[in-house]
Amino acid sequence: MNRRVIGIVGGTGNLGRGLALRWIKASLEVVIGSRYIEKAEKVAKEIGEKTGRAVQGLTNRDATRISDVIVLTIPFDGVRNIIEDVSRHLDGKIVISTIVPPIFSERSAAEIIRELLPRSTYIASAFHNIGYKALLDLEKDVESDVAVCGDDEAKKVAIELAEKIPGVRAFDCGPLEHSRIIENFTHLLIYMNRKHRKKEVSYRFTGI
Repeated sequence: MNRRVIGIVGGTGNLGRGLALRWIKASLEVVIGSRYIEKAEKVAKEIGEKTGRAVQGLTNRDATRISDVIVLTIPFDGVRNIIEDVSRHLDGKIVISTIVPPIFSERSAAEIIRELLPRSTYIASAFHNIGYKALLDLEKDVESDVAVCGDDEAKKVAIELAEKIPGVRAFDCGPLEHSRIIENFTHLLIYMNRKHRKKEVSYRFTGI
């Protein structure tokens, strides 16, 4: 993919850390965003020590300002406040949502986020089903496929990012509205993990 800066908003959480590790390992340029600069700097230092590469920790706003691709790994209930905080830096950029509502919903988190974004922003929905423990274990490939929904420009970038993670295949699964299916299915995966006392239950598409 073309050289882009990837800003992970909420990058100090488990999923954000895992994605950052995998992408930095793949020689992509990643910055870690957080509401609190001290927390972002601490996590960036930890990731830098694991990967041997310098990583920058910034506020969510500054991470968004300097990045070309914004990956949202924030809790659902923080979406509105954080989007409002960073929105002036999103014009013409690509946003990738990994967010899932806390309960089954007729509207996807991605659709709600689209309504909050500037019109010039491209959005995709992806990475809902990858367990963070699988991402953090750099010694193993990640056994998962990724469904990607949204705008064509954003889907292309999300698919490229997904396939930078060893073991992952990514597929174009249509418009952003289809994210309702993927996000709600994630609740089933959460149940399966709890039922079987696992942390990495995911899915594969077969026959393709």
